[in-house]
Amino acid sequence: MSSKGATMTREKFLAEYRAAICAAYAWTADAEKLGRFMASVETTLKGPRTTWVFASECATAAWRAIGGKGKPTLKALRALPSEP
Repeated sequence: MSSKGATMTREKFLAEYRAAICAAYAWTADAEKLGRFMASVETTLKGPRTTWVFASECATAAWRAIGGKGKPTLKALRALPSEP
């Protein structure tokens, strides 16, 4: 799933990130674990608590897939707009 050329949004990032971690880690086959993990990601993106470590290869791949440059920062991830 790639959203290059489209507006960068939190939902697009989350979809790309979920796809990246599912492709990289076998533990994501456990729907309950994956759900808790993604809830932690969303909590971090909504701020101000940080419950997820965003500096990872999967997060960087998702960031670039939605059109981001370089590595994502927490400030940039939190600034992503939500889709209407």
